[in-house]
Amino acid sequence: MSDLIPGTAASLLIHGTITSHTNLTGDGEPDLHPAVREFFDGLPPALREPFIGYCAESALVSDELFGFDRQRGDGRTATLDEAVPHFAGAAVVARKIRPHGDPEHGTEAEVCRSCSALLDRLGITILHDQA
Repeated sequence: MSDLIPGTAASLLIHGTITSHTNLTGDGEPDLHPAVREFFDGLPPALREPFIGYCAESALVSDELFGFDRQRGDGRTATLDEAVPHFAGAAVVARKIRPHGDPEHGTEAEVCRSCSALLDRLGITILHDQA
């Protein structure tokens, strides 16, 4: 899968904490939170990327949701509806990872249409470079 998608890294700011992740690679399906997987499975074809679920943004949201589930302590997995208040005020930024010397390294990476839909659903702001 790593040959099909450019390298990206994203950072999520939530509740005063920044976490970062790179896009996912390797064989098999990514271990996404069930609510993220269900959301992606329900997307219309126009919003489904061929690499859906391998982005840094979906990994960040999944990791945060797994942590939210642990905090709740009731053994259930959160739905996106339940998680919306948890993500209030959250923001994400994405950057390109390129080889040393490549002028695009570290520049803003466009969030894919699948992850854009997920972030929008949760109310997470996508931060962009200032012109």
